[in-house]
Amino acid sequence: MTKFSLSKTDFQINNTTVQFPIAIDILKKTLGECRHLKKQYNHIYTWDNHGIIAFSKEGTNAENIMLDLKFGHYDYCSKNPFTGDFIFDGQELFKFYESNKSQLVKLFKGDKTGAFILNGISVWFDKEEDKITAIDISAYEEKVEKQKMPIDEKFKHFESLWKEWIEEISKIVSKDNDYYNLTDGISAEDLEEHSILEEEIEIPAALQNFYKIQNVEYDAVTSAFQFLIGSWTYDLIPFEDIKEEWNSIQDLQFDEDDLPELEIDLEKIQTNNYANPKWIPFATGRNGDYLLYDTDPAEKGKFGQIIELQNESWERNIVAESLEELLKNEINNLKTGKTEHFDFINGKENQD
Repeated sequence: MTKFSLSKTDFQINNTTVQFPIAIDILKKTLGECRHLKKQYNHIYTWDNHGIIAFSKEGTNAENIMLDLKFGHYDYCSKNPFTGDFIFDGQELFKFYESNKSQLVKLFKGDKTGAFILNGISVWFDKEEDKITAIDISAYEEKVEKQKMPIDEKFKHFESLWKEWIEEISKIVSKDNDYYNLTDGISAEDLEEHSILEEEIEIPAALQNFYKIQNVEYDAVTSAFQFLIGSWTYDLIPFEDIKEEWNSIQDLQFDEDDLPELEIDLEKIQTNNYANPKWIPFATGRNGDYLLYDTDPAEKGKFGQIIELQNESWERNIVAESLEELLKNEINNLKTGKTEHFDFINGKENQD
């Protein structure tokens, strides 16, 4: 029976100590002969009797190894599932998994399952319908922690608002929920790379400082960090995705001759098209609707007022006079029990 063992001191396959990248010749000596498929961008080696697959960029060293628990239908998939042993830090891997899920580390943007990290090696779990179908083993590079940026004195109040918002959300959504996507605040590098949307259009200081405190990771479905406006929710946009969302809005601008009639409060809201380019999106309804930070209000409007832009109806309504007010309103929603918008996240939707 094949045996994998990963400890604080070494990584072994069938009692042979190996290190990534692992020479294919060593794997063959340890596991026996295998099938070899050369693909356009890599080489794949499959040990059908063991349920093991190795991936190699150049065909000489394996950068990662996959234990195939539910053999699939691709030509490189194993003809038999992995049934060997995997000892992780002195325990059987799946027993360790059940009692140590809090130690799982997200390896990439949108990672729903996570990995255990030990001795410079990651053990990542692939899942289908909440069942583990494969285990991917590879070298792990520690992320260089970005230095947090100081908050401008003018925006220090965002720190307490973030803290209160997180506390209220955490009462409703578990931190190990897939959609609890809170992450560290932005760094100087993030700010330099993503704050300029176009010449003379920049993410405003209030939003920059708001994201200096905390950011969220992208999720293709939803986010626990959301705002309830009427009966619709808007998910907080990751800072690094604001420019992409802003571009999407600009793509919907009309030629002057094709503009439909605009029904908006022109005394407070300034635009002569679908959207003013100086409206900065920071939350999305996932349907073309947005919450926007207004940096170019009309004469009776207020800099920083929050506009709800509805895609289909073309409605543009001021839903808060400031980002602070919007946050306070959402915190109040949570405190007063307006939490139905979290039913989907908590798996309660359509349950009697």
